[in-house]
Amino acid sequence: MADTVTIPATEYAMLKALQQQVMHLEEQLAWFRRQVFGQKSERFSDLPGELPVLPGLVVPEAAAPVAPPVAVPAHQRQGTRGKGSCTLELPDSLPRVEVLVDVPVAERTLPDGRALVPIGEERSEKLAFRHAEYYVLVTVRPKYALPGQPGLGVVQEPMPPTLIAGSKFDASFLAHLVTEKFQYHLPLYRIAEKLAGRDLRVTRQTLAQALKSCGQKVVPLFHLMREKLLADGCLFVDETPVKLQAPGKCQEARMWVYVNGLPGAPAYHVYQFTVDRSHRHPIAFLRQFQGTIHADAFGAYEKLDRDPQVPLRWAACWAHARRKFEEAQSGDADLRQWVLRQIRYLFLFERVAWARDADQRRRIRADHETPLVDALFARLRETVAAGTLLPKSQLAEAIGYLLSRPANFRYYLTDPNLRMDNNTAERALRKLTIGRKNWLFIGSPSAGDAMAALLSLVQTCRAMGIAPQAYLEDLFRRLLDHPHQRLADLLPDRWQAARTSTAQA
Repeated sequence: MADTVTIPATEYAMLKALQQQVMHLEEQLAWFRRQVFGQKSERFSDLPGELPVLPGLVVPEAAAPVAPPVAVPAHQRQGTRGKGSCTLELPDSLPRVEVLVDVPVAERTLPDGRALVPIGEERSEKLAFRHAEYYVLVTVRPKYALPGQPGLGVVQEPMPPTLIAGSKFDASFLAHLVTEKFQYHLPLYRIAEKLAGRDLRVTRQTLAQALKSCGQKVVPLFHLMREKLLADGCLFVDETPVKLQAPGKCQEARMWVYVNGLPGAPAYHVYQFTVDRSHRHPIAFLRQFQGTIHADAFGAYEKLDRDPQVPLRWAACWAHARRKFEEAQSGDADLRQWVLRQIRYLFLFERVAWARDADQRRRIRADHETPLVDALFARLRETVAAGTLLPKSQLAEAIGYLLSRPANFRYYLTDPNLRMDNNTAERALRKLTIGRKNWLFIGSPSAGDAMAALLSLVQTCRAMGIAPQAYLEDLFRRLLDHPHQRLADLLPDRWQAARTSTAQA
């Protein structure tokens, strides 16, 4: 019988601390390796053959049964595309410019004098491009007076109102500038270079001031859109860092996004600029909101969720929870794969549930997703009770992230209007992060507020399938003369409905 070795308490504590440190370093090393050499996708494809199936659920090929061979009757095989061909659809609404390539006149007559006659033609279409046209809009206002009567004065129509008083830019160019910046993510120096290529010399400072003025003019409409957004009972919320120019070194500011999540409601995207990530900003924005927000576990949302005076509840994001288990490369590998597989099942069921109406969605969640969630939380609680996890490991943190918020992760199961993730807000921020790489920084807090207003209008138009250029140009021409009582008519969804009804009339 082997002798039993007794380790002093101090050495045992030191051994446990070293073991904890080694695991932590291994997890860090695994994370860095994935960033450099691994795939960036979070897709988890380790699915067994006994995948739960619902009608309409797409089963991965690895789990799909192999069908027996079936005799196919003879048929005409479609010809393959030749070299140089491409799949391109040219709509009938696209203007056609015809170029005639004709036989020279001298070759239309045979040597014996007989003339050739046309018997047909061949037409080929190719997609072409020509530069967008910049032009000078000259506004002519005739003057009228009575000869010999100077005391009667001069009659002349006043100058049409412009969005920016005294500006050399027409509403069409201002709309083009906003679209280039916030739809196509071009920084101002590239826009200035494009204009210089057409012999138009404009400084970046002038373009920046024009953008800022446009954003300040649409603030009333932006505030109205925010009111309409908060009136609905479901929101997606997220935030991302942006750089704010400051003396010496840029400071880290924040851009928040609030997206309407109620099915069938206008897809308003409202952005908010703040100079920091303080809890007071989302708390002030959502203080009067009544409903549910989808968000990650930011302290401000948890504080609002716990406040009995605030009629708001926070639905936690399963995609964030899944990400934590995906990043936990050390520890119990079987448990980690099992959790990822259960969450994968939940997302598959949700794909089917959202292809059906609200009642069917509620039944699918009650019959299939609720048992999965119950089993998931039960096993995680058993694992914690067994005491086999190192308390500071990434796997332990991922388990704690779920177990500390069970009600928040279950909210979506009982409300058919809720989602199980916050991916809608993350997709809305992706539009900003693409441009952030080009803009580099925001010049001032007031410029950040103007940027948030313009970005909200542009991205709301994109979400609704509206061309931002057409909407903004019409908005900039009508905004100053539009009655304040009917300001809601200029919201993107109202504007689109009015254009549609006019076209159908």
